[in-house]
Amino acid sequence: MRLFVVDPDSGPTTGVVIKLTGPDGHAYYTHETDSQGYAEVLVPAGARYDLEYLSLGRRSTTAHVDVPAGPRQDIRLTLRYRRWHPPPRPVIVPREPEPTPATPEAPPPAPEPEGLVLEGILFQSGSATIDPESNPRLDRVVEYMTHMTSVRIRISGHTDNVGNPQRNRTLSQERADAVRAYLVAHGVDGARVEAIGYGDTRPVAPNDTEEGRQQNRRIEAAEL
Repeated sequence: MRLFVVDPDSGPTTGVVIKLTGPDGHAYYTHETDSQGYAEVLVPAGARYDLEYLSLGRRSTTAHVDVPAGPRQDIRLTLRYRRWHPPPRPVIVPREPEPTPATPEAPPPAPEPEGLVLEGILFQSGSATIDPESNPRLDRVVEYMTHMTSVRIRISGHTDNVGNPQRNRTLSQERADAVRAYLVAHGVDGARVEAIGYGDTRPVAPNDTEEGRQQNRRIEAAEL
């Protein structure tokens, strides 16, 4: 099966891996698309396959393809693709800092890579022990990293503002480290995964409601 991945606005799309799942649940993967948006994969004939772009974010079937029975089938498909980006976050305005003496201007920091929340990553209360219910979501990250061999990611841990700020930062670091350890234990090269804990310093919602605090307790992943 020969596949060409094209962005409607910018043309051929590089660095995309396509997963094809057969009726028996067996998965087949292309290599990353080249500069022409091209990739190929060999699959058994006489079956219908679900096509899906590998992604750290959304998971959805893009198309269904029927491969007729018989030898030497050669199927060519052009697929439209738009990269997924996390939705914009609300701006949480911090308290005004105390005035400080003037200092020489420092160069602006490099922009942070945009992260996305890994939904469904749960920990035992107050600890960095990953709840087994989280394994399917983490396995999707393993799958992504296994086939997107050019990608490096940063795992970041975040908490709400309840409790001691230093303890929150320590806990967030321990949780990010635990996620990284899971990925490494499942075959991902540790050099491709960073882990950092931000504690309660980067809220995405107000901390004055339980719903907001729950949103702030999260694990994010960002491609570097």
